[in-house]
Amino acid sequence: MLLGALIGVVWFWIPLGIAIVALSSIPSVIGFLLAGVVFIYLMRGVEWMERLRSEAVFGMGIGVPPRTMSEYAGFQGWAHQLWLDLSSARFWKGVAHHYLRMTVDIVAGGFAFALVVFAFLGPAAATAIRHSDADAGLEFLPPPLAWLVSLVAIAVATAIMLFTPALDAVIDRWLLSPSPTAALRHQVDALADARQGAVSSAEVERYRIERDLHDSVQPRLVSLAMTIGLARTKLDTDPGGARALIDEAHDDAKSALVELRNVVRGIAPTILADRGLDAALSSVVGRAETSGVPTSLNVDLPRRLPAEVEAVAYFVVAEALTNVAKHAGATRTVVTVILDETDDVLCVSVFDDGRGGAAIEAGDNATGLMGLAERVRAAGGVFDVSSPITGPTIVTAVLPCAS
Repeated sequence: MLLGALIGVVWFWIPLGIAIVALSSIPSVIGFLLAGVVFIYLMRGVEWMERLRSEAVFGMGIGVPPRTMSEYAGFQGWAHQLWLDLSSARFWKGVAHHYLRMTVDIVAGGFAFALVVFAFLGPAAATAIRHSDADAGLEFLPPPLAWLVSLVAIAVATAIMLFTPALDAVIDRWLLSPSPTAALRHQVDALADARQGAVSSAEVERYRIERDLHDSVQPRLVSLAMTIGLARTKLDTDPGGARALIDEAHDDAKSALVELRNVVRGIAPTILADRGLDAALSSVVGRAETSGVPTSLNVDLPRRLPAEVEAVAYFVVAEALTNVAKHAGATRTVVTVILDETDDVLCVSVFDDGRGGAAIEAGDNATGLMGLAERVRAAGGVFDVSSPITGPTIVTAVLPCAS
């Protein structure tokens, strides 16, 4: 409290001065925008520091209110995020908390300091005036009463020092805690977003399965039907040629079976359900290495995860490695899957040192990364792709593991 009071005497005027400069610069626009951006970043940092201080001093474990994030990217996303922060109740509650805390600490600390000064100087002044020349005309409390008032002042100062931090804790809990309404609204928005992601993911998955069947299994089956038809026409006139065609049809049937098995594996891999994510990812990495890209796998999973989380993580790794083999021209790939038990989230990343330029594109130019983004979104997670033109590319997904 004393440290806050000492800092607050100077700091009190700095954010307030920036806000005044921003408001007074409205006609110039540029000055208003610059001062406004500085004020927003400053108060966001202040809120973060206040939460750290509250946790360190009181240890109350106050929850962090949800922060609405912009759906845009680049400069537009940055500007939109500033507006979202500025228009949020969390931001202004943080500002109100900071100034209320400073005001309480300054007033309480200053009053307690004044009482302590009086407690030490009052009896001395009373004694000095009592022994001074009567012609001086000085009057003060009698020394016994001054000593009594001094003791009362010390008691009041002590009470202020003891109970003001309790008031600080009440202010922290009041203004730093998330609003139940805001938390409920954020949860509803998250569920709506997850539902939309599930719908989009199902649509993307349907198109993928249709494409895989059309591009791989269907041509094999058409070729198989044509070969059998030719063999049947030659069965009576050219038994040797018919036998060769039947052998060819047999090979086509086995190839179609393999490709059909690959399609099924892409829909619901059996190894994932039977042996877990670690074994399933080892199988995926093994297939990736056969394509000529050395791949290392780092897995830290102390327990089995919910089936949905394992499935999403599996498909993120599988699709990312497929993209590396097709487009990256990489010489090394690193897959990392770690369970963060503190936050109960699964962190998945796929790194490759090949060409960059990968992006999440929607619409007619939608890529496999878009399908992965929708899968992760449906699971309530966060998906990101970092891929500068010169590389490297890092695909990351953070998936909540709570039921």
